Amino acid sequence: MSYSLLLSSVSSVALAEQNVTDPQSLVTPQAVGADSGWQTQNNIRARVYTDDTFYGTGTNTITVTIEKSTTGSQTYLVYFKNDTHMVEVARGTLTTKATHNISKSSLNPILPQNSQDNFKVLLKFMEPGPGTKMVR
Repeated sequence: MSYSLLLSSVSSVALAEQNVTDPQSLVTPQAVGADSGWQTQNNIRARVYTDDTFYGTGTNTITVTIEKSTTGSQTYLVYFKNDTHMVEVARGTLTTKATHNISKSSLNPILPQNSQDNFKVLLKFMEPGPGTKMVR
């Protein structure tokens, strides 16, 4: 059994050289990056955010930070997702905060090469219980 929080941190990415004059016009600008805001589901209060809202051709990593304000530790998975596909990019056990520097090439399975598009971050918490295992 598992449950998830869809924390919609939407960012834009350019996977090849583009003639984009104003990348901020592609997404709503935010102070640091895309931020889901705090959300609560199944007694877990969490949020996820990225370090930027646009990842151009000069950027090689996407920094994703997860925070949880409720007590205890939770096993989690992080996915990058578009409208039709998603790919797992990180996993671990979260007590309060975790930061992952994820290669932009992780988007290759969900976004076409030489393209520019938006993606979401999906944070999924695994329900604790017997038989819950994380295999990499």
